[in-house]
Amino acid sequence: MIIKLITNFEKKLQNNLKHIFCPIHLSLGHEKVAKDIYDTLKTKDWLYSYHRNHHHYLAKRGSEKKLWDEILGKKSGLNKGYAGSQSITDARINFHASAIVGGLIGVAAGTAFAIKKTNNIVVCCIGDAGTEQGVFWESLNFIKLYNLPIVYICENNKKSVDAHIKERQAVSITPRVKSFKIKTFKSAKKAILFCKKYRKPAFAEIKLKLRCAHINMATMTELV
Repeated sequence: MIIKLITNFEKKLQNNLKHIFCPIHLSLGHEKVAKDIYDTLKTKDWLYSYHRNHHHYLAKRGSEKKLWDEILGKKSGLNKGYAGSQSITDARINFHASAIVGGLIGVAAGTAFAIKKTNNIVVCCIGDAGTEQGVFWESLNFIKLYNLPIVYICENNKKSVDAHIKERQAVSITPRVKSFKIKTFKSAKKAILFCKKYRKPAFAEIKLKLRCAHINMATMTELV
């Protein structure tokens, strides 16, 4: 059901681009990660996302109506129309996203440190380009050093805009993460369940294919 909800929402956005005045990154092709989040995370668990975040927010049981209004720039939107599509936040369900690539990686690690003595965990979703930020590798060192209850989920669609991962990275991602002695998975669900059970850091690299353009927005002629 959550996959259908997300797919319908994203296709609805595609069909209404002329009414949208902010750039949007659709998540068609990323639904499986959302399903795993939907099945495992509770309201009090923290979820950090990035510019491609609609599927994460809806999987965290966020308000579809408020997200829609936010993207359309309405005052009734999730953040009164100021955040647009990329930087939405909903403190009610511990959800935050950022348009900055890798912008919340360190924040997620800090949150995991702060909630270490609770029963909750932190999940931070990033794209493959997020692993090219220095803060990602520094954060891996930090979360392993303190054995923090956090999962980094890398949604690897092999592209950063139009640059293929082979043009950007010489070595595969997961083996490098393993060198920090962090448990790695090919399933987001298994990584989250591991973290919940043992309250230790985990990493999941999910290889997928984006079924839409990297970025979607109305052309200037459509806006006139």
